[in-house]
Amino acid sequence: MFIGAGLFLFPITEATYDFRTDVREDTAEVETAVAVTTGNMTLIKAVYDSDTSTIDLASSLPSDLPVYSSYNVTSRQLVFAGLTANESRTMYVNYDVDALVGTPSIGTLLNINPFLWYAFAIVFIGASIAALVLGRA
Repeated sequence: MFIGAGLFLFPITEATYDFRTDVREDTAEVETAVAVTTGNMTLIKAVYDSDTSTIDLASSLPSDLPVYSSYNVTSRQLVFAGLTANESRTMYVNYDVDALVGTPSIGTLLNINPFLWYAFAIVFIGASIAALVLGRA
């Protein structure tokens, strides 16, 4: 029963994440020199919660296979590899950013929202079991 309640609540945590983030696309012209297959660019906004798994890279060159290499939280510099050497291209970067900038109280409420739902589910299940045992259901 607890496992079923937990599985039911997964969409709530996803909905909370979707509400508090937006997807942003940045573009930059990146040139590589002879024998250089890496590039970098500075993102306009910080990646939400420094979660680099949300970074999606694409290139205007079909021969490029860009992959994430590193991200500096302080400077917002993104380094990627897998580029064709000695070429110029436009890089497209999609990543999650905080949609609630300037609203810390809503952010705090959303941070505890999933825990409140889990606590509610546990209390509800416990109260249901107690009502059944006591014969008040």
